[in-house]
Amino acid sequence: MKRIYLLLCLILTVFALTSCTSKEVKSINTAPPEEVLASGTTDSSYVELTKINESLWVHTSYENYNGSRTPSNGMLAVTQEGLILIDTPWNNEQTKELIKLAKEKFNQDIALAIITHAHSDRIGGIDTLLENKIDVRSTAMTIQQAEKNGFSKPSPKLDENPNIILGGVSLEVFYPGEGHTSDNITVWFPEYKVLFGGCLIKSVESKDAGSTGDANLAQWPDSVSKVKERYPDAEIVIPGHGKWGGMELINHTLELLGKNAK
Repeated sequence: MKRIYLLLCLILTVFALTSCTSKEVKSINTAPPEEVLASGTTDSSYVELTKINESLWVHTSYENYNGSRTPSNGMLAVTQEGLILIDTPWNNEQTKELIKLAKEKFNQDIALAIITHAHSDRIGGIDTLLENKIDVRSTAMTIQQAEKNGFSKPSPKLDENPNIILGGVSLEVFYPGEGHTSDNITVWFPEYKVLFGGCLIKSVESKDAGSTGDANLAQWPDSVSKVKERYPDAEIVIPGHGKWGGMELINHTLELLGKNAK
């Protein structure tokens, strides 16, 4: 009888420990997931929206580039007077899906769009924006490059007005110098300490500088250093491609460019 009693105690103890462990695992695994919205079917029309905070979202679209499925990031800022779009998806179909998705989610139209340079992953959907009577802005350098690359032209309003306030959201456009392209700019949201680095900044998983056909490899490190000096308190840094993070993305970009220079 004593042995049976001891055996029962042992079974109950093991069961209690197992139950506690299961509860702990369950609480960890049921943490609320990051909010992601999506629209479209195949990559030619598919686009995602990923929440950073209540006002800022990252839009991501995909394209087969040099034989690999390549994600491209832009941004949406929610204001009291409409949405601010930073860069378009790769093409017009994806841009149409983004406009549709944003309207469904926020019940707002895009009031203003900013193009950070004149490659297809930034400006590929500009015709859709212009058809929707959206105010599309860039620098004069980007307009020159857009015309050269066969894209419709934005308005060169950013040269005279790099600081924008719309519906309670402020942003600053900064041209640090040549890098990934001659015309690349960054966008800073000071209230949220969020920096959109675009293709000037590489993700941490990047192994090299990526597409350098229009790059100024000699000046690129200096331009990134200027961004680092101007926004030392950036908490979130969003690259043109890949995962976003903090200042480690800027440091990693400088390391990659240092390797390329050797």
